[in-house]
Amino acid sequence: MEDLKLNVKLWLKANKRDYAWLAEKCYVSETTVRNWMAKKPIPKAKAHIIRELISQNPVIMPTSAIDVKLQTHVTIRLDKEVSKRLEDKAFEQGMTLEEFLSKTLAQLSSN
Repeated sequence: MEDLKLNVKLWLKANKRDYAWLAEKCYVSETTVRNWMAKKPIPKAKAHIIRELISQNPVIMPTSAIDVKLQTHVTIRLDKEVSKRLEDKAFEQGMTLEEFLSKTLAQLSSN
């Protein structure tokens, strides 16, 4: 469930949405959503609604074509040329594309 909470936070930020918007979509108060994100578990029915919202509007990079699923369940769409260049960089560092992207995103988020 913690993965879902992290994904929701990242997804909302990427889509310029807030907890109030998510609360409206889940038919709960903003305080309820804040409690879910802070400490309480997200009820299964509401988690289903949230996953459905995410799947209907995934975060998409400017180019699109190939899906790369990261361990945090974020979908990134890349065109073939960009994907190939990233795969080459990953290979140079002895990593899979998934590992390379995870490491790069982790470095970006720690800056």
